[in-house]
Amino acid sequence: MLTILDNISLTVRRGSSNAIVGASGSGKSTLLGLLAGLDSPTAGTLQLMGQELTLLDEDGRAAMRSAHVGFVFQSFQLMPHLTALENVMLPLELRGETRGTAADARPAREQALALLEQVGLATRTTHYPGMLSGGEQQRVALARAFVTRPQLLFADEPTGSLDAANGQAVIDLMFEMNRASGATLVLVTHDVDLARRCEQIITLEAGRLAVPASA
Repeated sequence: MLTILDNISLTVRRGSSNAIVGASGSGKSTLLGLLAGLDSPTAGTLQLMGQELTLLDEDGRAAMRSAHVGFVFQSFQLMPHLTALENVMLPLELRGETRGTAADARPAREQALALLEQVGLATRTTHYPGMLSGGEQQRVALARAFVTRPQLLFADEPTGSLDAANGQAVIDLMFEMNRASGATLVLVTHDVDLARRCEQIITLEAGRLAVPASA
């Protein structure tokens, strides 16, 4: 049996910013997936906000993520057939906040519009992902991640698909929005400068946890 992560033990403090770093294949994305409840460990325990995730089935973990977690992915993961506004509203729709009459859905729409304005895309709300640049798509993804007011934000190589200038702008925006929301941030990155902006650096070496250093 292939062991990807071996004897990992760590605690992420509420409200902190944390970077998971390490060489390719060291288990960074696997660890992020476990922390977010996207995957289940073959052994051990895993608590998210006091809830033991290993005791939940897939639907239970999905409900936890819907209620408490936001995601930013390297490849944006926007729905190509939805506009920027519709993409941002999607998590609220999945939580049932857009059901009923147009008046019932208005608060969710206004919340999504406010976030698109916050990320500088107030004039791009009706544009589809294919009409947006990579940097703009990642800004839509940021707005989508924050629209549910998550207590935890997970980001997997959030600048991996962007050039240096757009990557820096997105990171600055992500940290600014995260500070304002007070969410706990856990990100995977190869970018040393980005990792150093976090309060804790979690280093993986061949699936094992190295001694973390404070940034």
